[in-house]
Amino acid sequence: MKLDVTQVLNGRLDTLPFSYRFSPKTADLPEDAVELPEDLEIPEDGILVEGEIYSVGGYLRLTAQVTAEYIVPCARCLDPIRETMEFDMERTIRSGAAVEMTFSDDDEEWDGVLEDVLYLSDSHVCADADILEQIVLELPMVSLCSDDCEGLCPHCGKKIADGCGCAAKEAAKKTIDPRMAKLQTLLDQMKAEEAGESGEEN
Repeated sequence: MKLDVTQVLNGRLDTLPFSYRFSPKTADLPEDAVELPEDLEIPEDGILVEGEIYSVGGYLRLTAQVTAEYIVPCARCLDPIRETMEFDMERTIRSGAAVEMTFSDDDEEWDGVLEDVLYLSDSHVCADADILEQIVLELPMVSLCSDDCEGLCPHCGKKIADGCGCAAKEAAKKTIDPRMAKLQTLLDQMKAEEAGESGEEN
């Protein structure tokens, strides 16, 4: 959302409070905005932004508290997990003019990018892209529906917790058919006798 900061720029207001909701679908984003993970879903108006813009030391500052609802799949069973994250953010607001910077160290070069900076455009400023980028950074590396989630069965692909039955089937395959038990006993005896004979020869 674009915030009009005209009244702060002309000194009519010392502080401009704001509060709004948005989602990636309604965000005002530049072409080079960060891409969200494909498995991340943010509901409509699922991001709440509350904060203020104020003037300090000849600069404008933006401070905000962000609450974001999101849905990600469990890393083991792929069930959707609904979570909420909260974080604070601060940004310095500058004009869109190019910024010059000189380093005293000859070995260090500036790439022209300032972190934690928003730029004015026609007396408006928009933090949507920065907020979405921060959401991606705040996401946990692994999300689980529960700590003891057993995941999916490697044989049929169903949730193990739902009782796919594959474990019992595999165990049954390894169980000797009772009709073949006598043959197995004879086979074991033959192996034992052969082992005994080879021991006597040595």
